[in-house]
Amino acid sequence: MRRVPWPPGVRVIAVGGATLGGSGKTPLAIACALELASGGVRATVVGHGYRGRLDRARFVSPLDPVCLVGDEALLAARALDGCPRARVVVAPTRLAAMSLAARDSDVLVLDGVSQTQPIRATLALLAVDDDEPWGHARALPPCGDLRAPISTLVAACDAVVPLTDRTSCPRIEHAQTRQVWPAWVESRGAWLRPAQPAHGNGPLLSWEELAVLRVGVVAALARPERVVRRLVRRGVRPCAIVRGPDHGPFGREFARACRTAAGGRIDVWVATEKCALHAADAVLGAPLAVMEHGLALHPELRASVRQVAPLP
Repeated sequence: MRRVPWPPGVRVIAVGGATLGGSGKTPLAIACALELASGGVRATVVGHGYRGRLDRARFVSPLDPVCLVGDEALLAARALDGCPRARVVVAPTRLAAMSLAARDSDVLVLDGVSQTQPIRATLALLAVDDDEPWGHARALPPCGDLRAPISTLVAACDAVVPLTDRTSCPRIEHAQTRQVWPAWVESRGAWLRPAQPAHGNGPLLSWEELAVLRVGVVAALARPERVVRRLVRRGVRPCAIVRGPDHGPFGREFARACRTAAGGRIDVWVATEKCALHAADAVLGAPLAVMEHGLALHPELRASVRQVAPLP
């Protein structure tokens, strides 16, 4: 529950995650902003700029350095690039970011806030991993990775949103008092990074093509095993994992570890879009491919997101 007074004239979608990393809150926030923008609504994702170096509120450009604005804000800005009605704002404080965003927005999408006080968010969504919605140990740190007790998390939200590769709606234990609206992951494979990333993506390697290659995983995540699990589900079995600090940055030791692990044993490194931001300039000893990741929202979730927009 964040005590953030709303700026006048806007509505708020709060997107929180059940666990400390890996629940998919940022992709869900991006999907909500895209859904609003596609309906003609001015939507702004309010990021938190974690590990960024911010001295003022600012709109995030897809060309900003990751060390300035943080990886999740930059990921969102790149996903929303080309969508004129959707933007991303970060600031040293959440309130400063919301104040700037509200100047030209109809709806603010708060990335990383489960619920607001003293006024509840217009719509509060709780993103969860479909396999381990309540974390590895269903416990708070240091034993587990839950952000709060399950009952508290469920009470704070209006709907639980499992991010899932499956076509069905997963059953989420302990969420019976709330709507469960899945967001289905859409991914055809991984985009091979060209020698000069500024020139855009290289060719797409399908999951079938990756399944016959020797694949390594590059991770800047608290729980890289969740990425591995999704790869295995698509028929790709990594033969090496090199892990850097959560949210980066990757240093020389990381690049050296990648080159050592590659050593003729890795055909291609695979990374999430967020992890790839930290490996942009690293020499890894093998090509890097960035996993494609989009979300298709449940029809009731899409309708609820659109209903947040103020009436004309």
